[in-house]
Amino acid sequence: MIKIKQALFLVFGITSFIMFYIGLLNYLTTQDKGMGLIFLIFSSIVAFGTLFAGLYISKNITKPIESLAQRMNEFSKNNSIKKISVDDKGIQELQSLHKNFEDMANIVGGALEKEKQLNLKLHEIDTRKTEFMSMISHELKTPLMPIMGYLQLLKKQELMGELNEKQLDAINEISISTEILQKLIQDVLTAQKIDLGKLSVEKNIVESKTLVENSYKAFNQICENKGTKWVMSLKTTEMVYSDPDRIAQVFSNLISNALSFIPEKDGLIEIGTQDNSDYVTFFVRDNGVGISEDQQKNIFKKFYQVDTSSKRKKEGSGLGLSICEGIVKALGGKMWVDSTVNQGTTFFFDLPKAKIPIERFQSFKNTAKSKKMISKKFA
Repeated sequence: MIKIKQALFLVFGITSFIMFYIGLLNYLTTQDKGMGLIFLIFSSIVAFGTLFAGLYISKNITKPIESLAQRMNEFSKNNSIKKISVDDKGIQELQSLHKNFEDMANIVGGALEKEKQLNLKLHEIDTRKTEFMSMISHELKTPLMPIMGYLQLLKKQELMGELNEKQLDAINEISISTEILQKLIQDVLTAQKIDLGKLSVEKNIVESKTLVENSYKAFNQICENKGTKWVMSLKTTEMVYSDPDRIAQVFSNLISNALSFIPEKDGLIEIGTQDNSDYVTFFVRDNGVGISEDQQKNIFKKFYQVDTSSKRKKEGSGLGLSICEGIVKALGGKMWVDSTVNQGTTFFFDLPKAKIPIERFQSFKNTAKSKKMISKKFA
């Protein structure tokens, strides 16, 4: 790409050459050599004047433009510029452009510096918050363990003495509250691990059908007692990379949420799988109250509650869905929601399909062949 200085020099140089050439051509072809010589001298003076004028204009125009371009490059790299003095004898418009750019760069640079300082402060606050969460969770968890231990001992009346019905009810209430507190502490610790990228997951090869069936069996009795229609729909049973315990935690949270928001009569919850190219999509669908589009934007944020009123039915910390998303991401998948108010909600999450090693595939093949031979033998 040609520079402006070179372009101007080229234009004025060609113009000067044409003028000189015209004067020389006229001198060589005219019969009046005296007049031709005068015209040649005049054209030479004009040509050299044009050339020098071009050099002067080029210097006064291109130098400030090059300086401005250099300062722009400097600003784009460092978000700041060095203050320089601009020649007052230059072109007024270019001087004004220099000054306006310098003012703009100072304003933008100051704003970027403030943003940088603010981000550092936010990072520091976030670090302190994480440290506080870790400390308070461990401090709460430490005394909680002996409380739970003594509650179990009190329930064993042959060891700690007989209790009347009111005392047993009180102990059961304390036990339930303790379990809720333990879950809250565990959620805070898990959320902290996700934030720090230290959540431990195992990526084992598991049949997708098994993951859904385990959760279906775990909540079968609860749904039956509540009168909820409980459906399992498996459209694929392919193997996936997964941590069964962590996925059970995800399903448990999603199903518990669904149970809290479905109608008391004619409630429906469906769990299952769908094929999705290189992934298996798992879902939990309900016919509950639904979630608005504005709420869906924040649904996976920590401590976010869909119902924040004092009369809300569902208790919780607002960490459940954030933890679910963190677990799914740690396993190489993603999570999203599809919901319509007063119609229902479906939570989806993907897990990558497993590529079964050839040795394991051969083992499956041999096992199937052996079963076939045994069935023929005893047929």
